[in-house]
Amino acid sequence: MARINAVSFHETPNIEAICRIVRAAGFDSLELSRPPFYQKLITPSLRQRFATWAAAQGLSLYGFDCWVDVDPYTRFEETLAELRACVALFRPIAAWCQQHRLRLVFEPHPDTLSMDDRWAVDFIDAVGEGLPSGSVGLLYDCCHYGVGQPAGYVEAVTHLGRRIQHVHFSDGDKQTYALHLPLGDGALDLDAIVSALCAVGFSGTLTNDLFNYPLLEDGARRNVEGIRTVEQKLGLAAPPGR
Repeated sequence: MARINAVSFHETPNIEAICRIVRAAGFDSLELSRPPFYQKLITPSLRQRFATWAAAQGLSLYGFDCWVDVDPYTRFEETLAELRACVALFRPIAAWCQQHRLRLVFEPHPDTLSMDDRWAVDFIDAVGEGLPSGSVGLLYDCCHYGVGQPAGYVEAVTHLGRRIQHVHFSDGDKQTYALHLPLGDGALDLDAIVSALCAVGFSGTLTNDLFNYPLLEDGARRNVEGIRTVEQKLGLAAPPGR
């Protein structure tokens, strides 16, 4: 099952158009996002109708990318004060997610404290303390780690290990913030990333990410078979006949 994230298409306001583009490219699963899906599907009945419609298109739905803006530069002291309270803030959220059979997964960005592996490990372990293994985890985004750790993005997989619960798989140039490139168009050693994920026993989920790439439909078409290949290497693809 090849999956792509909806947040890549956030500038396309029509959610039907996004789903049709994704299906036409060959993807059969979509990771939902706040813009535009949550902003459009504003009632439970609308969300249920959309889920039924998507299934009829042959499109399964997975997860939810909250994507909220944080401004640590102009409001640094406030942000730092809030970070000190992060564990206390997220522990009840993590417990609520676990009760509802959901995973709480955090996505580090290059300009945040969570890009420091030691900090990220301590944070995830503290938030998930007392909960079943895998209830709280990290999202490894190839592009983000390539920019945030240009010399250590592969080793980061080893450092984070079992805490990686979800992957946004893309290429990147190791320089440009949030420019998620089609596979093979950037400077990342994607094979090394896959090997590192295999070595730590990664068994989570994986989504293609093309956020900020200007030729989205072309990139999606070129990526779909590569994503299926990565899923197979990681043992994530469903066996034939299932």
